[in-house]
Amino acid sequence: MLTPEGCALRRKRLWQEVPGSIEALVVSDPQSLIYLANYAPSTFVFRTSDAAAYLVMERERATLIADKMVKPYLDRAHVDEVVAPVWYDGRHAAPLRREHLRKTALAFLRSLNAENLCFDLGASAGLAESNSGNGIDQILRKQRRVKDPDEMALIRRSIEAGEAGHKAALEGAKPGMTELEVYLLVQNAAIAEVGEQVIVYGDFASGARCETERGGPPTGRKIEAGDLFLLDYSVVVQGYRGDFTNTFVVGGKPSGGQRGLFEACMEGLALGESALRAGALAKLVDGAVRGFFEGRGLGKAYPSHTGHGLGLSHPEPPYFVPESDEVVMEGDVVAIEPGLFMPGVGGMRFERNYRVTAEGFETLTHHRLTLEP
Repeated sequence: MLTPEGCALRRKRLWQEVPGSIEALVVSDPQSLIYLANYAPSTFVFRTSDAAAYLVMERERATLIADKMVKPYLDRAHVDEVVAPVWYDGRHAAPLRREHLRKTALAFLRSLNAENLCFDLGASAGLAESNSGNGIDQILRKQRRVKDPDEMALIRRSIEAGEAGHKAALEGAKPGMTELEVYLLVQNAAIAEVGEQVIVYGDFASGARCETERGGPPTGRKIEAGDLFLLDYSVVVQGYRGDFTNTFVVGGKPSGGQRGLFEACMEGLALGESALRAGALAKLVDGAVRGFFEGRGLGKAYPSHTGHGLGLSHPEPPYFVPESDEVVMEGDVVAIEPGLFMPGVGGMRFERNYRVTAEGFETLTHHRLTLEP
């Protein structure tokens, strides 16, 4: 989980970007609640259904407001105070859950006697009776790009789980299995590695779906010998995630055309890496890959972006696309994922994740990129 020191540091950095006239900050975005307070309720329990929370930050104090149904997660939050009204006591019919919490939050804000409050978009919509200052969503969006050590620890756990799932897919995928059965191989291996229930989402597509759909969630389609299988997924660990992609042939050998696309993707990936560094324009990272494909006559076979940032969301800044105006920052965690999709040959994508450093980058993912398991 995130550390108390990390959450306090992120709140301090947020305050440094806020005008001095602001007396309190209020956020309700679930990702911000993880980032600033380690409030990460599980989606696998009934008590979090339709739940919400507010984090109220004064300059020297942080208060988390959520009802008592989510007490196990409130107990793990790194804040100075918790306000937890009873919403449902098991004896009386419960009122509207979010409205009940909104009234509690409004009462707490009035008790602060603060005139200048600043809200994120979600909190502003829910607490319209209060005075709203400048929004803080853009500040948090920028600050979240630079990952702290406790954030990196969760991303690395996600990556370890993802690598376990990738290994299981390479070893276990066989002709006659369905895409859903391959998904279950990945999910079971990831859960076993991380030691808790986690969300595994992404592309688990085979055969013609690799070419025509370029991915998609798993279906009941049976995999045939010689099919390509496009595997592109993330494992969410307490909100944080890495991003894995590989494409391989199930029960057969790749064709000459498929080998050619694979080799081009690997060269494109290496060129993307060569352009990746702090201070680089994101569009130039994209240009290194896209320009290479266009020079090889493969421009029309490359319809997607070159990569993106990762963390609490997917995708998030920076975006490696032709018209990006963003600059790569030290501390960014990013993915580069070139892919080629050619009618009559097949579709494939390959990906690695990186942490941008002062010296260049650290490669985070080390799963085997191969057409031949």
